[in-house]
Amino acid sequence: MKKTVPKYLLLVLFFFVLSSLILLAQSNEEQKQKQELKQEKITEQIVVTAKAPKELPLSKVTTIESAKIEKAESKDLSDIINYTTGVYVTEGNKNESRVQIRGFESKRITLLYDGIPVYEPYFNSFDLKSFSSEEIESVKVVRGASSVLYGPNTLGGIINVVTQRPEVDSFSLNTQFSGNKTSYVSGSGKWVGDGFSFLGNASYDSSDGFDWLEDGERTLRGNSDYQKTNFRGKMFFYPGSQSEIMAEVSYLDSEYGIPTAMDYYRQRYWRFDDWRRWQLNLGGTFAFFNTGTLKVRNYYVRHFNVLDAYSDSRFTEIRWESTYKNYSLGTFLIGNVPLSPNNRLRFSLNGKRDQVNTQDDVGEEWEQVTHNTYSFGIEDHIQISEKIKLIGGVSFDYLDKQIGQNKTSLNPIIGAKYNPKDWMDFYVSFSRKARFPSMKSLYSTSSGNPDLTEEIGQNYELGFTLRKSWSANGAVFINQVKDLINSIRLPSGYRSYDNLGEVEIKGFELGISHEFWVFDTTINYTYLDTENKDNGEPLDYTPKSQFNFFINSQDFKGLTFSTWGIAVSKSQALFRDDQLNIPGYFLLNAALKKRFSGLTLYLKAENLLNVDYFTEPGFPMKARTFSLGVNLKIGENGL
Repeated sequence: MKKTVPKYLLLVLFFFVLSSLILLAQSNEEQKQKQELKQEKITEQIVVTAKAPKELPLSKVTTIESAKIEKAESKDLSDIINYTTGVYVTEGNKNESRVQIRGFESKRITLLYDGIPVYEPYFNSFDLKSFSSEEIESVKVVRGASSVLYGPNTLGGIINVVTQRPEVDSFSLNTQFSGNKTSYVSGSGKWVGDGFSFLGNASYDSSDGFDWLEDGERTLRGNSDYQKTNFRGKMFFYPGSQSEIMAEVSYLDSEYGIPTAMDYYRQRYWRFDDWRRWQLNLGGTFAFFNTGTLKVRNYYVRHFNVLDAYSDSRFTEIRWESTYKNYSLGTFLIGNVPLSPNNRLRFSLNGKRDQVNTQDDVGEEWEQVTHNTYSFGIEDHIQISEKIKLIGGVSFDYLDKQIGQNKTSLNPIIGAKYNPKDWMDFYVSFSRKARFPSMKSLYSTSSGNPDLTEEIGQNYELGFTLRKSWSANGAVFINQVKDLINSIRLPSGYRSYDNLGEVEIKGFELGISHEFWVFDTTINYTYLDTENKDNGEPLDYTPKSQFNFFINSQDFKGLTFSTWGIAVSKSQALFRDDQLNIPGYFLLNAALKKRFSGLTLYLKAENLLNVDYFTEPGFPMKARTFSLGVNLKIGENGL
């Protein structure tokens, strides 16, 4: 009989580790103060590439700071990262905002929210629109050879969302209103006490839907309404000057419609009448052997979703109701130890349990599947000279499946960085990454294949960074993926998943930024040459060329103006053995703001040129939209 890990072993084990570390931090406090230890105290920031460009020898990392997020008055992650090098966002079949990084889709990308991975465990994917931008401090997009310390399932890259920290007492209230009864209201407060601090926020977002251009006329998109309520609390506790503990809880309650496809797909009338997510996060940063650091995370993410299928567009008669009650329970530890002034060793231990409970319709039997993923990684950073740095590492990844043979994967990474000047960096890297099959592809009763093996990707990359009055960065890369998991149609007419695909992605990126005396600007360009080796066609929904920019004016008596946009070339998608064309498009957005002390008024325009476009065939995007907003801030440079 196949042995499985006890359900709560991970939670008990790592809460024990966390408690031990707290005691260690307290007992060594007096000695640590004498060491004048330079401690990194950003508990949420688990991206191990660090902050300085000199610490980025392996991959390209784009950081979107809170100032840029505020200038665009973004409400969720889909608004934020679509204007980033190598990133492309689409919307379609399930009314989800799906992201690509260098041609890799969401299910091959890891999203970290304050350090913990957040995804729907059955599909192994996430919806960018379900993450509010409220109180986000920064978003880091790691492309290419990410560290081995994250374990498997980072084949396409990493999106790391870091929320703000309560540094001083403050309060803010944000509102935004637009057509079709669209309203957004959020409030947040920060409080700093003696030895601990707290941050809390809540938001409410609702709309009757969006307008699209039907034969040139504005028309309300049917079943595009939504309602979201979000709460989050975050507390920090400081047992000593060199230690920090964080506890965080987040809750999203929403319901929304899924607009019917205008072409190609059969008509269906679906609504998520209940879509909820809970996130619990407990961890900390501690001194480790006096000169190192140790970061610990324990997390629990639960999804509860109810999808109703109706008989027609009146939404009065339910044909069936599908329910998902899924969770991820996990823990990880990342350590950082200097072996010498020029040699720093990093290591990680990861473990998580994914469990899916599904009911196809009311009254039917519940089905439950579970599997566990473990990973151990080690990475060594060696400073050969003032100008040359080497890095090498390997991760051992293990999938403990409920059905079928367990899977193991050994994944190395190696890279070098050359720093001829303080303002100039070059790097070269190679990495091998594994992505284990999703629970849907393994265990689905209609199409699952428990004998699937992992997808294997190899990444080769050469890049540079220049930092003068003009800043520039770029990279040339090749990604090769084999054993890609695809859904195929069987002779019986049913579908099944199999390891049949092979993909090659070649391309380059270039980014330039500069601050002029009246405005600052950032310009990015990405070129992708993708090929599905099975049919010789490019990857679906992946444009060859993408250009985006962000321009901000300097503050003039409280008045600022920002404009940002994206231009993408045409792409295509395979649909029932037919290639569908997706025309290229150009989007332009703008925001005008006026600040009066702690009060800010603004006007925002999306799709300013009123372009009729879509990112996935059959699903038109919204037409020109104007929004009015008021932001009030008390404390922290506010009133």
